[in-house]
This record gives sequence, C-alpha cells and structure tokens, in this order.
Amino acid sequence: MQNLGIHGGRQQKLRELIKKLMALTLILALSTPAHASAAANSCPKWEPLLAEYFPAKVVPAMSKIMWRESRCLPTAIGWNYKPGTSHADCKLSPASTYRKCKAVKSYDQGLLQINSGWQTVTRAVCKKQDTMKALLTPRCNVKVAQYLYRNGGLGHWRATSGK
Repeated sequence: MQNLGIHGGRQQKLRELIKKLMALTLILALSTPAHASAAANSCPKWEPLLAEYFPAKVVPAMSKIMWRESRCLPTAIGWNYKPGTSHADCKLSPASTYRKCKAVKSYDQGLLQINSGWQTVTRAVCKKQDTMKALLTPRCNVKVAQYLYRNGGLGHWRATSGK
C-alpha cells in the first residue's frame, strides 16, 4: 500500500474497509439461492398477496413455484427460443425490443412467470393494454395466475410444481 502513496491512518482505514468488503462479499455469496436451504425455497414476502387470490391450502405451493420460477423477483423475464436458436441469435437490448427478436418464440414474466401467450387474459384481468409492463407488477401477475389456476390448476406450472 505504500507504493500507492497511502500512509498512516489512511492505510489503516483502507485495510478496515477491505476487511469489511471481504466479509460482506462472503455473506452475500453464502446467502445466494444456490446456497439457500430447502426451507427457504419459497417467497414469504409475497404470501400475503397470494393469500388474497388463492385458497389457503394452495398458498404454500404457489410460494414455492414462485421461488422456482422467478426467485421472488417481480421483474424476472424468461425467454423461450425457437428450436435451433438461442440468446446468441438476438441483439442485446431492453426487454421491450428484445421480445421482437426473430429467435424468441415467447417469454415468461413476473413472479409466477406468466407466458406472453396469455396477453388477452392479461388485458381482461388487469385492465391494461401493455401486457408486458402489467405482468411485471406483482398484483397483476398473481391475478392472472389465479385465472390460470382456476382454469387448469397447478398444471400450468407442471415443470416446476412437481405435478
């Protein structure tokens, strides 16, 4: 550190800051979903919202599906590509334009990863024209999920529900 021209008290403060940053980095690394316990694989923050739209016995399952689908992030977007294509076939851009890439077949959005094929339902349920924006809001996403649940049960999430 002397090579950087840092002396005395400044050097000590820099060492303390580096130690704190290293400790914070370790804490963050250990708290990522890859290291999370099985009990943490749900979205307790969103369970009150789920309880407004789903029967009490279904809320825990939906919370776990939500965790598996979006890791509890309301703005999560999952892209589904046409066979033989991938993200490499699309120019990186904001989601609103990326969705127009010819390689994109459809996309899943929000907490419960509602597929873009449900645009008509989303417009009717959420009373919004911009379905992409609407599904990134938690309440709209859960309301559309409620519609899907009422019209097909957990089968809409069969890849993540274990059913």
